[in-house]
Amino acid sequence: MQFISIFTWEPGKAAEIMEARAREEIPEGVTLINEWVDIVGNTVFRLIETDDPVALMRVSFPWSDLGYKEVHPVMESKKALTILRG
Repeated sequence: MQFISIFTWEPGKAAEIMEARAREEIPEGVTLINEWVDIVGNTVFRLIETDDPVALMRVSFPWSDLGYKEVHPVMESKKALTILRG
């Protein structure tokens, strides 16, 4: 299953966040599909894939003391429409 992870931090913490990201190891069971940084704000967006709830926790939890995170299960719109139409 794919998830969008949205991580936001307080202004002035960018260096600390980027250092943490450079040290980060993506846990086994999680595929990092892509990652985007808001170039005018304090937010990172990640598209990840995993079927393992423990791996999902492991990729998300280390960031909880550095800012605010949201994790949302997602799927491509075309696929969702196909499912909804039956």
